[in-house]
Amino acid sequence: MVTGVVLRAFAAHEEYWKTVVVRDAGALLRDSLFQKDVYPDRASIDYWTKFTYPFWFTDLLSALDSLSKIGFKLDDEEISAGLSWFTEKQNVDGGWKLNLLKGKSIPDLDTWVTLAICRVFTRFYEKLVT
Repeated sequence: MVTGVVLRAFAAHEEYWKTVVVRDAGALLRDSLFQKDVYPDRASIDYWTKFTYPFWFTDLLSALDSLSKIGFKLDDEEISAGLSWFTEKQNVDGGWKLNLLKGKSIPDLDTWVTLAICRVFTRFYEKLVT
């Protein structure tokens, strides 16, 4: 959880994206997707799919958001599995309605979450065509 929270700050500025420390932290986060966390209150792998928006804790969406900004690629098995999870949960209307722990009072929250997911997909897939 903490690695993902801290990594979001570094992912926000391109000066840090290519540093060895940030890439190593990103690899640690990537390799932790769908794994139990060391924190006892987040030991269940279900926490990866319990979302907060705006991002509060590390979940699958916030992790993929950071990893996509840092420059991780779609060909990473863990990233591909994370994107597949979202593909499987997509509604027929193209949006998503996820299990949200925080942010429920935000108007049009599902639309904002859908936008965040689409941005993640765009970042990973635009690297294939550039």
